[in-house]
Amino acid sequence: MRAVPRWPLWLGARVRRALGAGTAVAAAALACGWPYWRGHPAEAAVTLACCGGFAAAGGLLAAGRLGRRTGAAFLFAAAAWAVTWTGAWNAGAAPLVSVFAQSVFFVAIGVGVVMYPGGRLAGAAARLWTAAAVVVMVGGQALLCAVSRPGWNGFHASVAWPSVHPDQEVFRWAQRGVTVAMVVLAGALVILLLARLPRTGRLDRAFTVPVAAAVTIGVSTALAVQGRLLGTAVTLDDVLRVYFIQGFCATTLPVVFLFTALRARLSELTVVERMNRLTAPVSVEKVRDALRSVLGDAALDLWLWADGGYVGADGRAAASPETPPGRWRREVRTSGGEPLATVDVAAALRGHEALVEAALTAGGRALETVRLQAAAQAALERARDAQERLVRVQAAERERLAADLQRSARARLRALERTLARLEDAAADPAAREQARICRRELAEAVAELDDLARGVHPAILADAGLAPAMELVAARAAVPVRLDVPAGRFPREIESTLYFALCEALANAVKHAGAGVVELTVRPGPDEIVAEVRDDGAGGAVPSPRGGLAGLTDRVRALRGRVTIESPPGEGTALTITLPASGRG
Repeated sequence: MRAVPRWPLWLGARVRRALGAGTAVAAAALACGWPYWRGHPAEAAVTLACCGGFAAAGGLLAAGRLGRRTGAAFLFAAAAWAVTWTGAWNAGAAPLVSVFAQSVFFVAIGVGVVMYPGGRLAGAAARLWTAAAVVVMVGGQALLCAVSRPGWNGFHASVAWPSVHPDQEVFRWAQRGVTVAMVVLAGALVILLLARLPRTGRLDRAFTVPVAAAVTIGVSTALAVQGRLLGTAVTLDDVLRVYFIQGFCATTLPVVFLFTALRARLSELTVVERMNRLTAPVSVEKVRDALRSVLGDAALDLWLWADGGYVGADGRAAASPETPPGRWRREVRTSGGEPLATVDVAAALRGHEALVEAALTAGGRALETVRLQAAAQAALERARDAQERLVRVQAAERERLAADLQRSARARLRALERTLARLEDAAADPAAREQARICRRELAEAVAELDDLARGVHPAILADAGLAPAMELVAARAAVPVRLDVPAGRFPREIESTLYFALCEALANAVKHAGAGVVELTVRPGPDEIVAEVRDDGAGGAVPSPRGGLAGLTDRVRALRGRVTIESPPGEGTALTITLPASGRG
C-alpha cells in the first residue's frame, strides 16, 4: 500500500519551518507587549498578525533560492520588532532595550533590501549605506539617550536610562538632526535601488521596481509618524502607537519580497508551457527567440554542437570560445553526457540559475531537433564557403592569366611582327615581300584577337583602375547610350570581377534581346551590401533560361552569397538587380 502523506503537498518542510518561525515571533511580541495589548485588543490582533507574517515571509525567503540572506535579515528584523514592544512594561531596562530594538529593526530591513537579490553588499555604495545606517540608527539613538531623560521619551522616570548630559534644548536639536539624517538615509536607499536598474536584466528589474516602490512608501510613512515623537511632551501611548503604525507599514516590504519570490517560482513552473508554445514549429531561430523571451535577454545567443564544433543559427562556426565581460555561457548536454548546445546569456541571470535550467530543460527536445538542422546548415555553409573560395581563386587566376597573355604571349608576337617587318624590307624578291606582308597582317589580327581574349579573361583596366573605369570603357563600346553611375572606389578582387562580368552580361542582354534604346547602369555601395542595377527601356517580358547567360550570372553571384532579381513586365522594360555582401570593401 502507498503511504498516505502526513502533510498536504503545499505544506512542505520549508513552509512549516516558516510558519513555526512566524508563530514564535508572534508569541514573543505578545509577551513583550502584554501590558499594552490588554487594553488594545484590536491593535494586538493586527500587530501579532503582521509580526508573525513578517517572520513567516522572511522564513520563506530564507528557505528559497532567491533572496536567502534578505529573508534571514527580515527574520531578524521581525524578532527585533517583537522585542521593541518590551517598552510597554515601562520598567527596568525594558524601555532602553525597546528603543535600540527599534533601531536594529530598521537597519535589518534596510540591509535586507540592499542585499537583494544577490545576497551580498555589492559595490562601495551599498557598503557605505550600510555603515551609515548603523551610525545613524544605532549611534543616533545612543546620542538621544545620552542627552535626555526617560520621561522626555515617554517612559517612567525610574527606568534604567544612560543619561550622560541631559539637556532639553540639546535633546530637541539632536532629535531634529537624527530625523534629518534618517530622511537622507531613506532617500539614499531609494536612489541606490533605482541606480541599479540600468545595470540589471529584465527579470531583476521586474523585481526591483516593486521593491523600490514599497521602500519609498513604507519609509515615507515611518518617517512621517516618527515626527510625532519630537519634543519632550511625549507619552508612552504616543510611543507605542508610533511602534504600531511603523510596524504595520514595514510589513509591506516582506510581502512584496515574497510576491517577487513567488513570481520567480511561477516563472519556473510555467517555462515548459511557454517554451513549447514559442518554439512551434521548431527551428534554430525559434528556439533562440523563445529562450530570449523566457529569460528576458534580447542579446541571448545560441550555438549548437555539430560535426565536432559549435555553430550558430546561420550554420557558421562560433566566433570565440572566450566569454565576453558581462556575459555567462551555460553548456547544455544530452542525457548521455554529450555536448548539445551552449547559450550565451547576461551575467545577471546567474542569480536566476533555476529559471535558466528550467528553460534549457524544457527546450531540450527542441534543441535535439534543431541540432540536426544546424548540422545540415553547417554542411551547407561549408559548401558555400568552398564555392566562395573557388570564385576568389578563379578571379585571381583570370587576372594572372590575362597578365601572362599581355606580358608574355603578346610581347613575343609583337617581336615576331617586327622581325617580319625587317624581313619584308630586306627581301629582294617581290613574292617574298608579299608573303612577309601577308604574315604581318595575319599576325596583327592574331595579336588583336589575343587582346580580345585577354580582355575577356580579365580586363587589364579592371585590375589596374577598378570597376568604374572598366565599365566606362564597356559603355563607350556599347551599341546604345549607357548612363553610368558607378563610384570610383575599389572593391575586393572577387567582387569587382563578379560585378564586371555580371554587368557586361546584363548590358549585352539589354542591347541584344530587349531592343533597348537607353540603358541605365548604377552601383550603390552600402555598409552591409553592394547593389548594382541595370535598367533598360526595352520590350520587357524577359524570362530567364535555365541554360542562358543570366543563369551563369546568377550562379556566380550566389557563390559570393549574393542574389539576383529580375523585374520585367511586358512593354515596360527590364530591371536586373545584383546584390552582393560588402565585406572587405576597400
